[in-house]
Amino acid sequence: MADDGMTPQPAPGGFGNILRGMLLLGRGRLTGLVYFGNTADAVLTALAPRIALWLVGGLLTMAHAPDATSATRWLFSLCMILLPAIVTHALAQRWGRSALWCRYIAAAWWTDWLSPFVMLGVALLMALGAPALLETTYGGLIINGVGFAYSLWMTWFIARVGLALGGGRAMLLVGAVLLSLTLLAGITALLPPHYMPWHDFMALPGASSAPHH
Repeated sequence: MADDGMTPQPAPGGFGNILRGMLLLGRGRLTGLVYFGNTADAVLTALAPRIALWLVGGLLTMAHAPDATSATRWLFSLCMILLPAIVTHALAQRWGRSALWCRYIAAAWWTDWLSPFVMLGVALLMALGAPALLETTYGGLIINGVGFAYSLWMTWFIARVGLALGGGRAMLLVGAVLLSLTLLAGITALLPPHYMPWHDFMALPGASSAPHH
C-alpha cells in the first residue's frame, strides 16, 4: 500500500480535514487516519450527524405510520449505529488497543457515509449501460451488494489501520460485527411485531418491480 507521507501531520478535526480523511481512507490510503482525532469529542462529533439523521427519519416515519413495526424499525436502526461500536470497543480492550479506539470509531463512522455514494455511482453506471436492469430486483441486489461489499472492506481496512491489527484479527472483528447484527436481526424477526430488516435491504432500489427476463 502506497504511503502518502505522514509528515507533517495535519491537525485533526474540522470538516475539511474530515472530508480529506474520508476520501483517503475510502481509497485505501492509511494516511487518511491522521485527519481524525483520538478523543471523546471526536467520537461524539462523528456520532452526532448519524443520531440527528436517525431522529429526523424516525420521527417522520412514526408520523406517517405510527405503529409497532415503525417503532421497531426505528429502534433497530439505532442499534445498527451503536452495536458495532460496542462490539469493537470490547475487542479493542481484549486486544490491548483501547488507546486507539476513539480514532478508529470516529474514522469508521465518518467513512461509512461513503457507501451510499458508491451505491449511487453503481446506479448511475447501470442507468447509462443497462437502464432496464436498474428497474429490476436484480438491479437492486447488485447495487446493494456492491455497497455492502464496499462497507465490509472499509470495516476491515479501518480496523486494520485504526486499531493496528493484523489482517486476521481485522477479519475477526468484521465477523464479530456481522454476527452481532445478524443475531439482532434474528431477534427482531422472532419477536412481535416480527420486523424483518433484510426486507429493507432487498427493497432498495427497484426491488418492488418484477424481474425482467
